Amino acid sequence: MALSLGSSGVATTPEGAVVPPTARVSPLRTREDFARMRAAAIADPGAFHGDIARRALHWFAREAGAHGAWLTWDDAAQGWSGFDAATGAPVTGAMPADWTPWTRAFDDAEAPFYRWFAGGRTNACFNEVDRHVLAGHGAEAALVFEGDRWDMSLDGGRGGPVDCWPVSRRALLVETAKCALALEALGLRRGDRIALNMPNIPQQVFWMQGAKRLGIVYTPVFGGFSDKTLSDRIHDAGARVVITADGGYRNAQVVPFKTAYTDPALDDYVPLVVARDTVRRTLDVLSVPAADAQAVLGAVDETLAGEITVQRADVMRGVGRALRTLGERGTVDAAAASRIRTAVAAALVATPPRVDTVVVVRHTAQEELVWRPERDRWAHELTDAALALLLANAREAGIAVHTEAELLALDDATLVRAVWASVPPAPLDAEFPLFFIYTSGSTGKPKGVVHVHGGWSAGVAHTMRTCFDAQPGDVMYVVADPGWITGQAYMLSAALLTRVTSVLTEGAPVFPHAGRFASIVERHKVSIFKAGVTFLKAVMTDPQNVADVRRYDLSTLRVATFCAEPTSPAVQQFAMETVTPWYINSYWATEHGGIAFTHFYGNGDFPLRADAHTWALPWVLGDVWVPAEPHEAPDAPDAARGERARTGPGGVPWRRAADGEKGEIVVAAPYPYLARTVWGDAEGFIVEGDRVAPSWRGDLRRWSDTYWTRWQGAWAYTQGDFAVRHADGSFSLHGRSDDVINVSGHRMGTEEIEGAILRDKALDPDSPVGNVIVVGAPHREKGLVPLAFVRPVAGRKLTQEDKRRLTELVRREKGAVAVPGDFLEVKQFPETRSGKYMRRMVRTLVEGAPTGDASTLRNPESLDELRGVIAAWQRKQKLADEQELFARYRYVKVQYNTVAPGARVATVYVTNPPVNALNERALDELNIVVEHLARRDDVKAVVFTGEGTSSFVAGADIRQFLEEMHTVEMARVLPNNAQLAFGRIERMGKPCVAAIQGVALGGGMEFALACHYRIADPQARFGQPEIRLRLLPGYGGTQRLPRLLADARGIDGVRDALDLILGGRPVDADEALAMGLVDVVTDGGDDALSTAHALVRELVAAGDASTLARAHAARQAAVERWARPGAVDLDAALDDDHLRMVLAQLDWAGRGTAKARALDAIRTGWTEGMPAGLAREADRFAEGVVDPEGGKAGIREFMEKRSAPLPIRRGGVRFAGADAAWERERIAAGELLPRGAAFYPGVTAVPRWQYAFGVPKDPATGAPRFGAPRDAERELVVPVGEPGANEALVYVLTSEVNFNDIWAITGIPVSSFDNHELDVQVTGSGGIGLVARLGSEARAEGRLKVGDLVVIYSGQSALLSPLAARDPMYADFAIQGYETDFGSHAQFLVTQAPQLHPVPGDLTLEQAGSYVLNLGTIVRCLFTTLEVEPGRTMFVEGAATGTGLEALKAGAKSGVRTTGLVSSAARAQSVLDAGGVGAIDRTDPRWASAFTPVPEGEAATAAWIAAGEALVAEYKRLNGGRLADYAVSHAGALAFPRTFQLLAEGGTLAFYGASSGYHFTFTGKPGTAAPEAMMRRAGVRAGEAVLVYYGPRTAELVDAVGLEMIEAVRALGARCVVATTTDGQREFVQSLGFEDAVAGIVSLEELGRRVHGFAWPDTMPQLPDAKRDIEAFRAAVRDFQDRTLKPFGSAVGALLRSPDNPRGAPDVVLERAGHDALGTSTSLVKPFTGRVLYAEDCGGRRFAFYAPQVWTRQRRILMPTATIAGTHLCNAYEVARMNDMIAAGLLEVTEPTVVPWGELPVAHQAMWENKHAGANYVVNHALPALGLRGRDALLEAWAAQASPGDAVKGEGA
Repeated sequence: MALSLGSSGVATTPEGAVVPPTARVSPLRTREDFARMRAAAIADPGAFHGDIARRALHWFAREAGAHGAWLTWDDAAQGWSGFDAATGAPVTGAMPADWTPWTRAFDDAEAPFYRWFAGGRTNACFNEVDRHVLAGHGAEAALVFEGDRWDMSLDGGRGGPVDCWPVSRRALLVETAKCALALEALGLRRGDRIALNMPNIPQQVFWMQGAKRLGIVYTPVFGGFSDKTLSDRIHDAGARVVITADGGYRNAQVVPFKTAYTDPALDDYVPLVVARDTVRRTLDVLSVPAADAQAVLGAVDETLAGEITVQRADVMRGVGRALRTLGERGTVDAAAASRIRTAVAAALVATPPRVDTVVVVRHTAQEELVWRPERDRWAHELTDAALALLLANAREAGIAVHTEAELLALDDATLVRAVWASVPPAPLDAEFPLFFIYTSGSTGKPKGVVHVHGGWSAGVAHTMRTCFDAQPGDVMYVVADPGWITGQAYMLSAALLTRVTSVLTEGAPVFPHAGRFASIVERHKVSIFKAGVTFLKAVMTDPQNVADVRRYDLSTLRVATFCAEPTSPAVQQFAMETVTPWYINSYWATEHGGIAFTHFYGNGDFPLRADAHTWALPWVLGDVWVPAEPHEAPDAPDAARGERARTGPGGVPWRRAADGEKGEIVVAAPYPYLARTVWGDAEGFIVEGDRVAPSWRGDLRRWSDTYWTRWQGAWAYTQGDFAVRHADGSFSLHGRSDDVINVSGHRMGTEEIEGAILRDKALDPDSPVGNVIVVGAPHREKGLVPLAFVRPVAGRKLTQEDKRRLTELVRREKGAVAVPGDFLEVKQFPETRSGKYMRRMVRTLVEGAPTGDASTLRNPESLDELRGVIAAWQRKQKLADEQELFARYRYVKVQYNTVAPGARVATVYVTNPPVNALNERALDELNIVVEHLARRDDVKAVVFTGEGTSSFVAGADIRQFLEEMHTVEMARVLPNNAQLAFGRIERMGKPCVAAIQGVALGGGMEFALACHYRIADPQARFGQPEIRLRLLPGYGGTQRLPRLLADARGIDGVRDALDLILGGRPVDADEALAMGLVDVVTDGGDDALSTAHALVRELVAAGDASTLARAHAARQAAVERWARPGAVDLDAALDDDHLRMVLAQLDWAGRGTAKARALDAIRTGWTEGMPAGLAREADRFAEGVVDPEGGKAGIREFMEKRSAPLPIRRGGVRFAGADAAWERERIAAGELLPRGAAFYPGVTAVPRWQYAFGVPKDPATGAPRFGAPRDAERELVVPVGEPGANEALVYVLTSEVNFNDIWAITGIPVSSFDNHELDVQVTGSGGIGLVARLGSEARAEGRLKVGDLVVIYSGQSALLSPLAARDPMYADFAIQGYETDFGSHAQFLVTQAPQLHPVPGDLTLEQAGSYVLNLGTIVRCLFTTLEVEPGRTMFVEGAATGTGLEALKAGAKSGVRTTGLVSSAARAQSVLDAGGVGAIDRTDPRWASAFTPVPEGEAATAAWIAAGEALVAEYKRLNGGRLADYAVSHAGALAFPRTFQLLAEGGTLAFYGASSGYHFTFTGKPGTAAPEAMMRRAGVRAGEAVLVYYGPRTAELVDAVGLEMIEAVRALGARCVVATTTDGQREFVQSLGFEDAVAGIVSLEELGRRVHGFAWPDTMPQLPDAKRDIEAFRAAVRDFQDRTLKPFGSAVGALLRSPDNPRGAPDVVLERAGHDALGTSTSLVKPFTGRVLYAEDCGGRRFAFYAPQVWTRQRRILMPTATIAGTHLCNAYEVARMNDMIAAGLLEVTEPTVVPWGELPVAHQAMWENKHAGANYVVNHALPALGLRGRDALLEAWAAQASPGDAVKGEGA
């Protein structure tokens, strides 16, 4: 034969066919072989297939020997041979040669319920497992497992799997036995069913084999299906046990199988038959009249028609509709309807468990699983117990084994005996069901296709020889899942039956790159490969993908095949050229059981060409039939063709299609591995010994009607696939009929998808969906994609929200693969005059085919509309497919822009919000992208940046470290992949630029360091924070950072690098520039990205002379240099006082091991060269990640906010006076002003340094030195800041002294250091000063100028935030010096320019510096929060001093009758002097002991209330019998509850602080209100998020008030999340049909199971006294946060999260009087605008909350008859208003007490001890005298003051 080589090197015949390989074992090598087999199969199918079956399987012969034997036909011996069924000993000659294992080979008496090998006994597990071990092949690999995760650094940068291991046939036998014993232990017996929903891992095979061994029938469910689909299949199967996994890996990410699929399938859905029966029985119990009961049941039936399992809420929707209808008729009143609704819902919640057991395989080792101990069992616990039994029984049988290792060490024959002592394989009838797989069809009901032990196993085994020439020793790689027939047939059973090693892969064949499948072929020496068309289409789309594939050696491949879905000649040609020449096209579906059409291996008589043709196997009587038109003579079955006549009615007249004519594929006769029936009649599925009762047929009607009776007069298997038969007898496949489409190998009925969409009408009476048609639209990669045409109801249009909802509905009901690619709105569908929709015409329009005759349509104009809609959609798709601007990956997006002809720049965005973390998959993708870009000649430069504005790349995903990395090998993948990617970037033959627009920490900075040029925006930050996590940098940071900085600054650069690595502290962009970390910091209008692209344009224009070319050349030279030892003496660099302090601090903080690992990596790289250092770094990093006391502990501490402090920065803390000589030098040089110095703005130079008071971190520990002011507050020398664009630098003359300072100094309630990275916290808020400098925007505005005398506002806000328009306090408000990183107790202050105000009225300078915070707080409290009115009564705590005195005076001046609380009789007079109507002395013996928190316990609370009656009486006496309309509280936990007790009905208490204690308690007031009324009072708006507590402190299902609250939320159009006490309450509320009004439900019971340590306390836990033990106080707060707030808040937040509410905080909480969760609610509700509402009677009940959460965030608590309102500082507008009131004499500024600069800690200490006497305090910074008014007077006084030397001594201030 003359041969030629195609352009690809594929050898072809002159006719263009591939030269056939030489077959070794295939029996079908010539056309004559085919003809002989076909004739034999037609003439006597039983004999033909019996001959195959006796060779393919071992059959059980009871009569062979004493115990029976497993026998197979041995061609060589021409007799039966096998193994003794008890001992496993070889058996030959036990049965005569003419013995037949069965009584009847083929039984067609009850067509189409065909039986094969009747009376024969076999077992699939024995044939797949035991017999190979008995034959001595136990050491062979039965399976090779390859996990999903990938390490790109392996194999010379080509990559390799993280997890990969073989499973020997011996190990498979032992694992099978363990699983079988475990199933028996769970009570399962022959004929029981189980369902498996797992990733593609060996454990799934083990459990399947265990089931096969025992005769337990299993159904595998593909892991990509929805929980609803899984639920339906569990119920239809009648599964007693579900086997699942904690999770699987998919594209390097964990998919939580149990949580995402199994749990919701079993918990959220109820079988419809159970639900309906529950409704019926409940109606009977309630004695509902029969007609009404029937109406309810009818509505349920109508709502849920066609469903298998349903959510309880869906049932209740039907009940609710019926009750509404009955109510309108007047037969059921509201009370009866409510009784029926709640009773039915309660009954539905109580439905029995759906399965006995859920077996969970631990695969991903997820830490937090919802666990139901009454149902859930760990697989390893079950199999461990089974192993113990297996070993014990083996010993009893005389085999001395005590461990699994000893068991596996036995010889093969003894091992089998040991296993058989516990669990021998059960001989089963050949027709005993083995498994059934559900497949899609034209209805929503799942179709379980049944396959059997005998005929199916024999048949698929035989196809291995015919199609693939398979024999022992071959390795087969099938891209499939056990939930597909391909996975069952060829990935598992056929390979195991024929002793072919099967490669089992968890991941996708093209993840992380298109060459993954080729890598598998090369590494495992695969000889047989099967995959669908979809993946090859994905490879074909990109030349870089093809290059990825061609990196691997595929020469071991003999044969590869497509399957299941139509291919095209182009795809096949590509496959032949790229993968293997013998790439054939096979066809089969779930029902076919195995290959039906194919190419015959090595058979040149059936030529293989790239024409996408295929051939029917000889025993598969395949043909193409078409319905006969009326004018055509129909055909009839021809027995000579093997066609079988049918006498029954029905079917369409038909004829055989002509060659070249498209028609439906038929199989004219059955064969053994064709499905037996559709699963059904579970009640009749009765096992009798080793067989199923002969009367069982499954759902025979459905089996017959669906597949066998399409054609008149013929039994012909038809499932709706189309094909063309050609003249040479081959077929080309053309996809499915109208009602079934194939998406990426998944076959699904379009009517199923339509039904899911139409469910929207059942779920929502206001649904816009009128009707829908779904067809398959061609897709470049998936083959087909569902496309939904929706006709909306009259007057409605589909919104984006509608499309989103419909998408989620389909995803939930049918799985992600069924989601339509789009929803296209049309006004009408083409329909016949009889009203039938012509979906065929819709499909042909989508495919671009002729629609045919439209004359029969009632509305032919509909076709024009459809053409337009389809054309528009196709244009959009074409644009998306053909656009070359973007290449999108999951975590990476590449944008290509042309910069010159033939020259492009690639901009690579890391897109992993919120911080662009480099998780494992992102690194995989980055490697692929970098490699592709390196290969592209048209790309001249690459720019790397992060998506968004806040983060470049923020390092690794530490949660992945914690939850998924458990071995050094697993952890090493991350540094390996990162180092590979960054090394490729560094070595790339074109410039790579990092455009750093935000945070670049950890791996992000290491990423940037690998780039040749780095550009940073001013807000960028850099650092290596890994040491905080007890880790070291692992992505190259210990190597590149020292090298790069050493090149820039020598030994100082090395120290900079050591500071960053060991200190863990970030630096800003300017510091990074000074160090040499970055090359440019942008300014002006250009950002980092635009600057980078400008440099790329320069590169293209200037070439080697350009900036980037020079940087690229410099880095390539540096890489060579860095491979050698470093030039700087590393020990000399470490000989540094600061670094010694850092190293000691790391030991103190528990980070000594991480320090040692980091130094080891650094030293290795420095002394041996960077390549050695990178390897050492990766090793040490991986060790650290998995070290329980290293990364695991460090990450947990970080996530729980318990991390030990980091070392201070170099020069981070400088104490005043510690180096007097240095200070004198700075003063002499003008770099530091003396204390109290004169400063003439515009004349005096702004110094570099300044004096300030604040709290430093301890240089030895890095911990803030919090404590009492006299101990903690220190005078410091700190840098002078530089104002930003909208800021001003102010020289501070005086600053206010107040309790904000106390919080900052003591660290109570929270540490001010949490808000910044500085090593000192300068305290102070507000004051007066001179403008020294202005930022560009502030200067341009013109409102301020240098030299202005200004009042300094005490806080700052995000002035550009949209919330600022409502109130600047709501826009990230922060108190100066406490919530900001710098305060006003310093010589200079950088502050927001809009927050500076002119001095009002005729105030002295000390007055002007004293009033904003104190008086401003009172102005906001009285006039904004309380809105006081004249003539009302008000009670003020602490009314003799400070803010209390200001409140008293302001209230009195406003005509409010004000009574003050004082702490001594002496202070009472001051209240009267200030205008108060009276004073109450809290030390008065009559009530002195009453000022306590409210005690817990009903009796104690009542006694506490009674103890306050004398106080109440006194207040009434002073106020004419009235209680307080308003109350002002700030004195703390002891005063607050009594102040609230004095509040009148309808009164409001406002509080803004707590000078003692933060654990507030109070007793509620009597009175009730409707929930809706309370919500309206609180101003609840539509769309706001509301949290409702349901059933607090009870397990009762019905909570009438809770239901009323939910209804009120729905009535106002708000979004609701419900918190229930129990799971039962959750199910009950879900079942009530609130629909979208309830966004989700959180069960406290479930949280307790899911979250370790979760606690829901009866009340907020007591807090220790902060003054006595600060650390104990902090620990108690943290414990409450960790155990209650965080888990509960996270659960609620997950349901309410939105773009404008990223935390998911509720706007409103509807609280309950029956429990005390106020501490939780006030912490969770939104800050500033959040409201907590009560509607029930709160009288006499005790409540507790954490005060700072209410006052600092200005939350409100509204009760029916009282309000508590948190209030805070005034905003800038209120300052202006206050200034007007001062000028008008309506407010009075109290003369302050002036504290000398050096006595500030003394003043703070007096305030801390509540011993301060003055109303207001200021500290004097630079006033030369008191009483000065105005700027000029100040300057003149300075000019006249003593010499600067006096000021230095502190005498001036």
